[in-house]
Amino acid sequence: MTEPRDVTYLVPADVLAEVTAAVTALETYGPVVTEALRQLDRATTVAWKAVNLVEVTDEEWQLVKRAIGIDRGWDAAYRLVSTLDLPGPPANYVTPEGL
Repeated sequence: MTEPRDVTYLVPADVLAEVTAAVTALETYGPVVTEALRQLDRATTVAWKAVNLVEVTDEEWQLVKRAIGIDRGWDAAYRLVSTLDLPGPPANYVTPEGL
């Protein structure tokens, strides 16, 4: 059995720089964003339970979410996710069989 070859030298320098920057940003800000999402989730639940003591309508709940910023928070969270493409090889990816 042969050892796998180290072919990392084939990756362009600009791609290495992009990976380094992305990983640094994720390691730096990822935990903060994760905690913010947890806080928003907990706050949404507590707010719902608080106002639901008086059996609010859907319209009233929508007003509460807008008034206290819950909608803004979830909109920001969805924007983070919606900018991602599904993982996988790039569209111009060539397999060894395709050469």
